[in-house]
Amino acid sequence: MPGASWWRRADLVAAVVLGLAALILLVFLVYPISRIILNSFFRLDEPLRLANLTLEHFSRFASSSLYRKALLHSLTVSLVASVLALLIGLPMAFFVARVKVPGKTLLLSLGTLPLVVPPFLGAYSWILLLGRNGILTNLLKRTLGLQLPSIYGAPGIILAFTLGYFPYVFLLVYGALASADPSLEESAQIMGAGRFRITRTITLPLVTPAIAAGMVIIFMQSLGSFGVPAVLGGEYYVLTTLIYFQIVGYFDLNAAGAIALVSVAFTAVSLFLLHHLSQRRGYITVTGATRASRELQGRGIRVVAMAYCVLILAVALIPHLVILMTSFAETWGRGALPTAFSLGNYRRVFANAWSPMQNSLFLATIATLTAGVLGTLMAYVAVRKTLRGRWVLDLTITLPFIFPGIAVGVAILSGFSSGPLVLSGTWLILAVAYVIRRIPYIFRSASAALTQIDPAMEEASATCGASWLRTSLRITFPLMLPGVLAGASITFSTLLGELSTTIILYSAQWKTMTVAIYEYLLADLLGPASALGTLLTLAVLASMLLANKLLGRTLGSLFRMV
Repeated sequence: MPGASWWRRADLVAAVVLGLAALILLVFLVYPISRIILNSFFRLDEPLRLANLTLEHFSRFASSSLYRKALLHSLTVSLVASVLALLIGLPMAFFVARVKVPGKTLLLSLGTLPLVVPPFLGAYSWILLLGRNGILTNLLKRTLGLQLPSIYGAPGIILAFTLGYFPYVFLLVYGALASADPSLEESAQIMGAGRFRITRTITLPLVTPAIAAGMVIIFMQSLGSFGVPAVLGGEYYVLTTLIYFQIVGYFDLNAAGAIALVSVAFTAVSLFLLHHLSQRRGYITVTGATRASRELQGRGIRVVAMAYCVLILAVALIPHLVILMTSFAETWGRGALPTAFSLGNYRRVFANAWSPMQNSLFLATIATLTAGVLGTLMAYVAVRKTLRGRWVLDLTITLPFIFPGIAVGVAILSGFSSGPLVLSGTWLILAVAYVIRRIPYIFRSASAALTQIDPAMEEASATCGASWLRTSLRITFPLMLPGVLAGASITFSTLLGELSTTIILYSAQWKTMTVAIYEYLLADLLGPASALGTLLTLAVLASMLLANKLLGRTLGSLFRMV
């Protein structure tokens, strides 16, 4: 029968795809991660023998004050930033989801911007505002005689993390509130419960998983961030800057690997706690009869909601406007603002940093296309087929989620700087790292899209005699396309601004825009750094606008289910 033959061919293709995926993941993910784990238990340049096993690299967290402080600093800034982001993002999510405020689509779009703009650019913008010679620092000192505390160290890092990552809480909680069935709250209101009690006993418990997920994501992102602590940290070491110090200062991949594993351990613990919280209680917020909640329309709450949202977005986005202004600044006077503007910084950037711009676009494009193809095929196998070992594929693809970017860089460098396959110094090592880090985005978005497609359409196509390939190209993959494009747009835009992995793996020939900006900052060349940062931001925004056009909806609206 045509249908039986179709399914046999499909199973053969699925087996081939699964085998290819397994090979790629084993070579480029499992192998380097295994190397970094194994090497962390040996001293540098010692042979891998049982007699040479040691816990020396891990014992430094007990014996070295630098290691202890770096660990404490990492946990402190990550936890504090997570809590502050919750305090900022939770009210904003409630106001946008439940209060009748004008311009909700604009608020959602602006609320997404801090996520697509590279975090270290936000950190750098705060130096322009609140640094030793910052615009606000000089303005307050001249007008009011106030001397602001230093932006460097923990305060600056926490500030940059909070304002850069709070949209995770805002968007996830907004999605939960906008999607929740309002009948529970309405029933409580009919029974005489007040607004505060309804919020405390019904609304907050319903959005607890979204709150927890947002805080865990912020904790993981902060713990694995290199750019922000590198720009604002000064002598305030965290785990990621300590890893960079071990590689750049000593090229000790074994010690760097041990530090990375400690970071991964705390990330894994945070994910376990999130899973435990989600499993302990049932949270059903979307039912078959879900409808939008009734919005609050009182004048007072509308004014408060709009003022709060505008204030938060202004504080989060104004620093990026400062970078734009600085990119045109030619000379600075004794006041707080530039005294002359020109295109000199842009001319300098196009003359000296054209190669990094090309490299960034090339690497991001190649990695996005590769991750798109592999992630889509793997998602098809994982969702549509019942082959044994499918859960291993799912688990392996998810691994990069718990590895900070700099840890992935260390693993890739450990695996491919020596041995049978040497990639260090080439563009391939960056492309491999980018694909490994971002393929989960495509895999998850494609899987979600595929689960919404009724298999009956594919079965009907097979019954009519269409081959598996024709059915996939004409029915399955076109229906999956919006989900794949959503994952690809996030992948491409985040790869343009990627620094944590790149700083470990790049070579002089394959320097990217983010590395060039970082080098400009180290050389105190603020004008060229701002110009290149502005171009990077425009490239990221252009990719997101193109994705919104293709999808027919904004990125922020993807978090809403009704």
